[in-house]
This record gives sequence, C-alpha cells and structure tokens, in this order.
Amino acid sequence: MRIDVVVDRLLMLMAELNDRGESRLPAERALALQLGVARGTLRKALEWLQSEGVVERRVGRNGGTLVRQEHPVMLLEGLDPHAPFKVHRQLHRIQGIPALLNEQGILSTTRVLRTEERGANSTETARLGLPPGARVLVILRLRLANSEPLSLEQMTLPAGRFPNLLDRSLNSLYELFERDYGVTLAAVDETINISRASASVAQLLKVTIGTPLFDIDRISRDGSGVPVELSHDLFNATVTTLTHTANRYADGTGLNDDGEHHVSAQFH
Repeated sequence: MRIDVVVDRLLMLMAELNDRGESRLPAERALALQLGVARGTLRKALEWLQSEGVVERRVGRNGGTLVRQEHPVMLLEGLDPHAPFKVHRQLHRIQGIPALLNEQGILSTTRVLRTEERGANSTETARLGLPPGARVLVILRLRLANSEPLSLEQMTLPAGRFPNLLDRSLNSLYELFERDYGVTLAAVDETINISRASASVAQLLKVTIGTPLFDIDRISRDGSGVPVELSHDLFNATVTTLTHTANRYADGTGLNDDGEHHVSAQFH
C-alpha cells in the first residue's frame, strides 16, 4: 500500500479519535493489523506525520504515538510564495466560485459530496425565516481550482423555494437560481474567521492538519430582503486572498459606485 494512502487512513483514524476526545494511537503492531499494512510501511507514514508536526512519538511508560493538539503548521505564515496559483476573492461582489475563477483564468471544477432534503433545525428555521416544520436542502461541495482543492462548502436552502433542485447540475448555483427560479441575490452578510483544518477537512482539501482556513459564515437575501441561502465555507487560506472595497452611498440603494451590490463583511 502506498505511503500517501496510509497517511490518509491515519488522518481519518485521528479524526475519529478526536471525536471521542482521545489523542493516543494504538500500538504499532495493533495499528498495522487494523490498517492491513506492513509495520515498515506504517512506520514510514508515522515518520512523515511526525516530520509535519501532526503527531509526536514518546518512549517510556506513557509512550506511544500521540496526535499533537498544536503543531508548527498551525501558525499563520501568510500565503505560500510557491503556491501554483492565488485566488483573489472580492468581498464587495456577489459572485459564485465558477465565475470568480473563470474571471481569473483559473479552471473551476465542482465535486458534489453530499445532498439531502430534511426538516430544518431550529438554527436554520430562525436564520432563514422559515415556518415551523419547513424543509431544507443541504448541499456539500468541494471546489477545485486548476484541479487543486480550494474550498469546502455546505449550503442550506429553503426546499419550498427550489423544487427539484437536487435533480439538476449543482456546479453553479447562483446562475441556476436566477435562470431557473427567478431568484437573484441582492445582499450578502458574511462573518469571516480563521480556523484550522481538522483531520477530515485536511484530507478533503489535501492540506496538513492545522492549516489555516478562512472560515466564512454567509447568509444571502433576495431583493425583498428574504433569506435565500445559509452557507458555511472553508477556504484554503494559503492560496486565497480576501479584499474589500468600501464606498460611500449617496442614494441609499445599497449599491456602490460601480453599481454592484453592497456586501457587509465582519472581521473577527
């Protein structure tokens, strides 16, 4: 089995340990049997994770291999100067990822990881202004730029407003909203934080555990102020820059000097 495959499986195992509040991996012999790999291959994978600061190996009575709670990669070091591309996201524009990437000459690809229709929970009901018992559509997508993972996005939508949406292509939803449902986004509120990649997220975005991510919570509204979209996005911060243009508004319409809709961005 290839080392990178073993590393991925170890990352998933560490995510499960984290969910249980544990940090110690099984002993090498048991771990190799559990993963179905030779101990030599397992050691090489553990050595790579140790070199990345993801795990630490101790000797003695309390020894073993432990997942580090913090490691050097968690430090914010800014953009990687050797990254193959940079994605510039302008906060004052309402723009889907495919249009954003195409505008910058970057190939856009979307992988739909999961979709479901279910009853809205209390948070979704309140934030989307839905009546009790309303149903929502949940779409989890992985966005790629030039075939490299860029962001992980979970979007929640009122099911009643978008009938049969899950049967359609889900590559560019903003364009689909306008073309097939007559819904145009007019305002977006985004709260932007910095978080760190968990093991499961790191595997999907192909980054090291603890890599800085732009953690974006977004609610979008139509021209009448009715909530349309509730989303949670995680962007790889090593290849993404965020910019914001502020203008004075003379007419109170919420449009800036270029006729673009205003986006309120909160930084924490």
